[in-house]
Amino acid sequence: MKALKIFLYIILGLVAFIIGLGLFGKSDYHIERSIEIDAPREIVYEQVRYFKNFPKWSPWQSLDPNMKTSIEGIDGEVGAVYNWVGNDKVGAGKQTLKNVSPGRIDLEVQFSEPWESISPSAIKMEAQGEKTLVSWGFDMHVGFPWNGFAMLTDMDAAVGKDYERGLGNLKRICEEIAHPKYLGYEVAETEIPVKYYFGVRKNLSFDSLQAFYEAIFPQAMSAIQEQGLTPAGAPSSLTWIWDDSTHTTDMAAAVPIAEAKKFGNGLGVFTVGGGRALVIDYYGMYDSIGSAHLAMEDYMVKKSLRCIPPVLEEYITDPMAEPDTSKWLTKVIYFVEPLPRDTLPKNDQ
Repeated sequence: MKALKIFLYIILGLVAFIIGLGLFGKSDYHIERSIEIDAPREIVYEQVRYFKNFPKWSPWQSLDPNMKTSIEGIDGEVGAVYNWVGNDKVGAGKQTLKNVSPGRIDLEVQFSEPWESISPSAIKMEAQGEKTLVSWGFDMHVGFPWNGFAMLTDMDAAVGKDYERGLGNLKRICEEIAHPKYLGYEVAETEIPVKYYFGVRKNLSFDSLQAFYEAIFPQAMSAIQEQGLTPAGAPSSLTWIWDDSTHTTDMAAAVPIAEAKKFGNGLGVFTVGGGRALVIDYYGMYDSIGSAHLAMEDYMVKKSLRCIPPVLEEYITDPMAEPDTSKWLTKVIYFVEPLPRDTLPKNDQ
């Protein structure tokens, strides 16, 4: 009997403690997390504005794959409502779009389970050049007596981790949109001014390429030094024709120079560029670089472009100075122009 009384006293004490915390404790919490996304603000804005996109980056979607959702009103416009009903990990409720602008989205989040509450939430998007600083905030109100239990928890850490995960999902999605991959490579579009390359151009078989490079690059560097000049970049190959059927190529091994000059001794100057170009940063052994060229071809097909020879490979990393082949950087460069309209598929015209 005595033990039962002690147990009851303990229970009553805990209840009194929780009620005391609820009466005098904190009820309102501001949770906010930020992340930098390597994508223009317009892309981020389109993702967070529309409720139809929310399940793709929501941190709670994975907690209940069977969660039921619906959208009321015109998605992306003030007054649109996103409803959800899920398991005990996600509860139930709705969020209403209250304000829409490129720099800020305001929402009203109303929970019906596990307890009833109404809280404002905001997603702020600050353009920083081609990147965007995104802040996701939530002003959470916990009513009595649940605020007493909340006082026993680090609410900022508990809820904040969900916001961090959601922003991480949003970053991945936006950066994939801003920087799509082609066969695993990111293709950058740029403008490259006219460049001059000094070296030797020959028709060669594939199996003679290595010996050709080893002979011509030192010869070109020596000739440049004899003229009192300085190379204007890394040793490069320039390819006009690459024929897999005959295993032959029309190419040059060359070194960039600042201006066109005559050198003699079978060494020539090649004028390259002066316009729109595609660039892939390839890391790895030279014998696997073909995948980067296939990625370029894939990109050009999707963008209705064609190559203007020669194709450049700039060998940025000196293999003698860097033993780790995974760090060997080669820049693969294609000069391009739009396909003529009469060669485009009908659906692209």
